Amino acid sequence: MSLSQFAQKYDLLSSLDQATFAEAVRRLMDEGLIWREEESDRRVYNFLARHHELVADYLRVGGWELRQHEQVKVFQLIHGAGARRKRLDQNTTLWLLLLRLLYAERTEKKEAALTRYPVVTIDDITARWAQLFPGQPDPAGLREALPALQSLKLIRPAGGEVLRTGNPEQQIELLPTLEIVVPAGEVAALANHLTT
Repeated sequence: MSLSQFAQKYDLLSSLDQATFAEAVRRLMDEGLIWREEESDRRVYNFLARHHELVADYLRVGGWELRQHEQVKVFQLIHGAGARRKRLDQNTTLWLLLLRLLYAERTEKKEAALTRYPVVTIDDITARWAQLFPGQPDPAGLREALPALQSLKLIRPAGGEVLRTGNPEQQIELLPTLEIVVPAGEVAALANHLTT
């Protein structure tokens, strides 16, 4: 789409939609993904669903790609050159990978649960660490990693609770957005990498 075509389509938007357009772009650039299930994302998600091509054309100029994952109801912003990609520290990345592995295992088993998504406790997470790395102490930083991963919409406390990282019985819901961050095709390689 040319710049003039974009301007024409943008001008057809109401002033409210133009403000939502700006908010959608800002939030995509800040957060990287918009998930319909997240209440604070719902209005922006619905706008993106209606105006996907217009927003995608705008972002494409800067080398960005707006992807829609319809099954999970997520819009994700990525950049081919990795520009402004969220950089997680090594500790948070390790815990993210372990949680993704747990998500895959729990989803595969299709364990009956009272929640929509797989649930683990902090004890479950540290026990899985002990299985993968027998004899090695738990790495530091789980308490710091969990709030960071919650802010990225990858996990949340089950049942609408407040995240209490010091409570080993804290239930944590593993969200399907984990599938987007670490695609299914990479889980086997991840498991192999973690255990070697």
